[in-house]
Amino acid sequence: MKTLTVQEATKLAKANQTPAISLYLATDIPGKDGPIKMRHNLQKLYKKAESLIVRTYAPNTRERLLLPLKKMLSMIGLSRAKGGIGIFHNEHFSGLVKLPTITSDLAVAAESFHIKPVLRCAHLRSNYYLLALGKRQASLYLVTADQTHLVQRVTFALPPVKQLSGERNNRHLLADKIRILRQKDIKENMEQLNRKLQTRWLSERIPLILAGAHHHQLAFRNACSYFNLLERGINCNVDYHDKDELTNLSLEVMESYFEEQETLSVATFNKAEASNLTTTDIEEIARAAANGQVQSLLVAEDRHIWGHLDRDTGEIQIVDHSEQTTVDDLLDDLAELTLNKGGEVTVLPSKKMPKNLMIAAVLRWRNNPSTMGNMHQLHLDTWHYQPGARQELRA
Repeated sequence: MKTLTVQEATKLAKANQTPAISLYLATDIPGKDGPIKMRHNLQKLYKKAESLIVRTYAPNTRERLLLPLKKMLSMIGLSRAKGGIGIFHNEHFSGLVKLPTITSDLAVAAESFHIKPVLRCAHLRSNYYLLALGKRQASLYLVTADQTHLVQRVTFALPPVKQLSGERNNRHLLADKIRILRQKDIKENMEQLNRKLQTRWLSERIPLILAGAHHHQLAFRNACSYFNLLERGINCNVDYHDKDELTNLSLEVMESYFEEQETLSVATFNKAEASNLTTTDIEEIARAAANGQVQSLLVAEDRHIWGHLDRDTGEIQIVDHSEQTTVDDLLDDLAELTLNKGGEVTVLPSKKMPKNLMIAAVLRWRNNPSTMGNMHQLHLDTWHYQPGARQELRA
């Protein structure tokens, strides 16, 4: 079983081998018996996936698919950790990814891998730069969802020895002169650092967070013109922290920043409603996604609409997950389809979704504006499956 990074796991949306099994297991279980409970929960997930596969596929397919998965699951070491793990398996591939957040255990057997929880984690841990400003050098790190690695290190030239003139017995005067000279040295160092990094800023758009003494950060801000330099930094002496410690200090700041971006995505949707280019009708969104019309998509992280999606036409069929065989979460499928067509996807907790919806989209264009008056709004707690009836998704 290959260990994946979060960024690699997001690419599973393009895998098309079927059937595909996706298991999500929470590992943040308190108590000494946490590993035992996790093992029990993992066995339950396997049994759920097994029941879904057995309903649909021939015995030889079941054996080729399930026996290797069962063996691999027995070999996974489980220990208590924040978040959880995602496990992906089909006849040609098996992978595992550690995730910083998982809302609940989940087993899905479908025509494609279920990656909505991965998309949520990838968004909360989007790439950013961390610039550590020390006394003698500055280190630029790139922080991804899975690792922190050094991009560039700049060593500052030692300041020339300066002869201080004035009254040697006047300690206050001497201290003021030393302070002024130090400020000048820091200013020159930060200007030098900005010149060395300036070409990188021309092609980058990801956030940049500063770590270091307040006066070092202030001097760099005065020299730097990078548009995505965050106002909030980390006040600390970076010479006493390694890169992992600096990353941990930055996570709280950055998670707050990315949550603000989620709020902004909802505000963008609300603002776009006046342009007649928004929709909350899942059937309309599916057709638009297939046509590449979806500019940005918002989907609820902890809700599901089970069914089938024709990725070429955008036609959908909503079914009862408890009575059907292998089905996928349409919210997950539409997120994958939107990404593959060049759109943006934001996975949000239900409480952050516009108007308590499961899905909402901003379109690049609309084929038939007259349909706006006939939209259905899909709310979290008002849709129920009725076998044999035409399914309408109402407010």
